[in-house]
Amino acid sequence: MDNWLKYYTKEEVAGFKNAKNLYGKAYLICEKVFEGKRHSSGVSYMDHLVAVADQFSDDKAKVVALLHDIMKETDLTAMDLNYIGFPSDIVRTVVLMTREKDESYDEFITKIINSKNSMALQVKKADLEENMDLNNYENVSDEYLNRIDVKYKPQYEKILGYLGDLEKEN
Repeated sequence: MDNWLKYYTKEEVAGFKNAKNLYGKAYLICEKVFEGKRHSSGVSYMDHLVAVADQFSDDKAKVVALLHDIMKETDLTAMDLNYIGFPSDIVRTVVLMTREKDESYDEFITKIINSKNSMALQVKKADLEENMDLNNYENVSDEYLNRIDVKYKPQYEKILGYLGDLEKEN
């Protein structure tokens, strides 16, 4: 609970714990913990998270999409997400989508693919699509363009290939 108290009062934390609307809870939490933060693309972090979440109709996928960077960009942990009342399958998926400090980006994507966690794969695909959509940005630096070409596109193609293979199997 201590990590939550950096952002909310005890009363607010209790309210979140009791909230049944998972998307609303995730939205309000992200709105506060990402307040003032910018995504590497330059847009507000909240705009990025909502854009990824808006690609889904399934409530759990929308929640995972909102929370997918929360453990990477804040000091909140899986225990904190459990404490506040997110179901274990959502927390496990968010943990899977959190890159470890000593993990290369390629290892990270391979871990998600090898997990065969459909929700993680779909949310990561949506995240990469959002990261690569240059129409969302007013000013894109050469550094970010290079990041798209070198980092995002190859991993996106890897995930797309895996998802295509899955569809062929089914």
